[in-house]
Amino acid sequence: MLAQEKLGGVKLSELKQLWLHLTYSCNLSCQHCLFRCSPEKEAVELSLEVAQNYIREGLELGVKEVYVTGGEPLLWSDLTKFLQWYFQEVRLPLTILTNGTLIDREWAQKLAAYSSRGLQLRISLECYTELTNDRWRGGGSFARAIKGIKLLNEKKVKPWIAYTNKTGGSLEPGQTVGLEKNFISELKKGQGIEIAGLKVISAYGKGRHQDQVQLNTGCRGDDMLATIQCGYGLAVSSTGVAPCPVLVDVPACNRVGSLVQFVGREVDLSYSYCQSCLTTGTTCGN
Repeated sequence: MLAQEKLGGVKLSELKQLWLHLTYSCNLSCQHCLFRCSPEKEAVELSLEVAQNYIREGLELGVKEVYVTGGEPLLWSDLTKFLQWYFQEVRLPLTILTNGTLIDREWAQKLAAYSSRGLQLRISLECYTELTNDRWRGGGSFARAIKGIKLLNEKKVKPWIAYTNKTGGSLEPGQTVGLEKNFISELKKGQGIEIAGLKVISAYGKGRHQDQVQLNTGCRGDDMLATIQCGYGLAVSSTGVAPCPVLVDVPACNRVGSLVQFVGREVDLSYSYCQSCLTTGTTCGN
């Protein structure tokens, strides 16, 4: 979807972050999913070999951190092999974005084994209460995610929580700090779990939530151009290379080719989804 006003572009000056969109398959059908993922959606996956090749190229270009997302990454058939390879050969910080509901004792043990070697986990919750969370993520999702976090805590791992501000607007710094304090205290008091902190991401007018977000088009946010994520990151999926994780399923934004082709080029910001980043300052990275 094109923005109503031309936003111009930003130059990808250097490649610091690389995102791997592993699969569109998911065990949940969240109300605000960017990609309309669900258990019924075709499991179009990034192959292990292609993922490895992109990372090797990224290392040559100076990538400092790697993220894996989806869909649900724990459903990716090659995740175990990928982690073994990654922490043997790459040794850069790696973040996995997951809904946490599939973390059993076996997964907790695997993930904990890499936590001291640069693996960070980000688990999605929409609230520290079951009722509100499950309204967005589906019945039973809160209990299963909490169970997964408890198993991680048993292994001395504290994941980050990812929270989506469903209004699509921006939160003041004080609001974000207060929200994080509430998550930390309420999850500790109510569920007996510990987290590392809270990552707040703005909702986008895309996917299942596309008609629920009102963009503040009067705020151009030109001051955000210096820090906007597509100025230092790329995302790859089974269909090619995209400027950011939000645009991996937008055909016009995907290009087949090597990462080096995109470094030094201007990234088009003519999509309404780009307006969300410019007006809220949202970045997907840590």
